[in-house]
Amino acid sequence: MTDMEQARLVRWALSMAIDREGIVEVLQAGLGTPIYLELMGPKFPGWRPERTVTQSMINSSHEKYGSDLLGTAPTGPSTMSQPRNPTTNGPGKFPPTTLEAERILDLAGFPRQSDGTRFEISLNKYRCETGDVCLEQADAVAAGWEDIGVSTALLTEEYGAVVVPRMRDRTQPWPVVKNCSVETANYPFDWPPPPADSSFSRPAWGCSFESRFLDYMFVGINGERDKQAREDLHLDMVDYYYYWQLYSGMVQPPRGVAGNPETVESWGSRSTAAGFWGRPQHIVPAQ
Repeated sequence: MTDMEQARLVRWALSMAIDREGIVEVLQAGLGTPIYLELMGPKFPGWRPERTVTQSMINSSHEKYGSDLLGTAPTGPSTMSQPRNPTTNGPGKFPPTTLEAERILDLAGFPRQSDGTRFEISLNKYRCETGDVCLEQADAVAAGWEDIGVSTALLTEEYGAVVVPRMRDRTQPWPVVKNCSVETANYPFDWPPPPADSSFSRPAWGCSFESRFLDYMFVGINGERDKQAREDLHLDMVDYYYYWQLYSGMVQPPRGVAGNPETVESWGSRSTAAGFWGRPQHIVPAQ
């Protein structure tokens, strides 16, 4: 097993140990939707819960879009096949217990030691767009990781200490309970995932996954004239995020919008975790 495959399995196990349904029901009073990938899920354009992601698909994407540019594709036998963005009752739901997460950590070479722990990890927590709820969500994530033998130290910091300078300078070593673009559910299906998650992010901001594949796909989607081709590229890009678990999802919290019915007939933007700011083009003025 390569280091890359080992790291991928660890990320999958950590994702599987998150009690998304519990976070929605307990911390969000039943409001919101569990998601398993930050960039795709219920209420997102292009949502296809039956789609399955395998290593052969990722290899094919490397070959399809130019292996010389993108580097060497993953090699070796696939250790698992992942249904993308499993739903509560649909195909490929994550196991309802932590047994699968524990199996994957064993497979990755991190068995429980005599004290019951596998390894230690740190998790940043701070008030994000959901305020204090974000701190409670981080606590819930840490509890899930402790259950599978991953000793988790919670690092409470101010938002600015994490995002700037550490994310900007590519020195942030720990996972965080946060998303980057904030309003990805608003993005049309034929757009690329937001540049905040790539090396194209604006200065002083961005999760900045340093991946030549993602950068190449971002440029490819922006330069493609055919709408169907852009949507196909978008799905292949999301598959890549999902297979490598670069951006595990947790929940979509709801956000209400108020408008004056005397001046606004409708404001029918797509659902999003961050509200509707930046989308004035969706406002239909009253006659």
